Amino acid sequence: MKAYWSDGRGRYATGESYEYFYMEEYEEAYKTLFTSSDGLWTYVESKSGIELARYNGNEPHVMVPSVIDGRKVTSLNSTFDGFYELKKAEIPNGVTSIEGAFYGCESLEAVKLPEGLQDMTYAFNCCFSLNTIKVPESVTDFSHAFEGTPIESFTFPQGTQIISNAFSGCEYLKSVTIPKSVTMSDEAFSDCEALKDVELEDGIQKLDEYAFFHCTSLKELEIPESVMELGEKSVGIMEIREYVGTGAYRIKGYQTVPSFQIRGIPGSIAEQYANEHRISFIKDKTL
Repeated sequence: MKAYWSDGRGRYATGESYEYFYMEEYEEAYKTLFTSSDGLWTYVESKSGIELARYNGNEPHVMVPSVIDGRKVTSLNSTFDGFYELKKAEIPNGVTSIEGAFYGCESLEAVKLPEGLQDMTYAFNCCFSLNTIKVPESVTDFSHAFEGTPIESFTFPQGTQIISNAFSGCEYLKSVTIPKSVTMSDEAFSDCEALKDVELEDGIQKLDEYAFFHCTSLKELEIPESVMELGEKSVGIMEIREYVGTGAYRIKGYQTVPSFQIRGIPGSIAEQYANEHRISFIKDKTL
């Protein structure tokens, strides 16, 4: 595959690529890029260790080393981006961030994540073969983490804070459990048309705008009394679409998802939202 870094490193094809859009800024920010003694890794140095910027090999099964050239590996940033042939990967303990690490790895089937991992921003976006994954309890940021994956069920760990766009547009996701620790959820499940079951832990305080927008299979959502804010079109609203070709459509307006209803406490924000959007509200005093 054709290299797209200025010095010939990396890959570039015609598919999805996360790093491609900001590589010039990346190279400008890090004036000194190093290549490991075995030639397999390009990295930058930091006070805590090294960040792997690129895997230069072509093995479909990769075990990321915990130490390279005597320096501890602490993060991955777009490391395997666009490596379509990658099937399995193992990341060592000590790595706390994998931002964009596997973006566009269309053949990735399995990955072992390290304990202590915190940031998974864009980590598995467009990984079309990743059906399941075990996530450490330490992860707090899932922004854009799983867009395009075929994962059908997912439980966010306790302590999760950010799930913005985590599964946006995923056509296979059917069920999800969201802990009370979540503070940012804009467009988290927008356009997840197969999503049917959602569990919100009591204690969660808000659902941001478009969190469950156009979730056409979601017919009921139980909203805890702890929720004090429901953002614009956060639940129960869908687009009216006129399809004009393969995957193409015009937006002709918005409407309530047919048969959708909210279950909640009388007098709550949930009931107010339901009334404002003409959504059926079930008064549940057991919540």
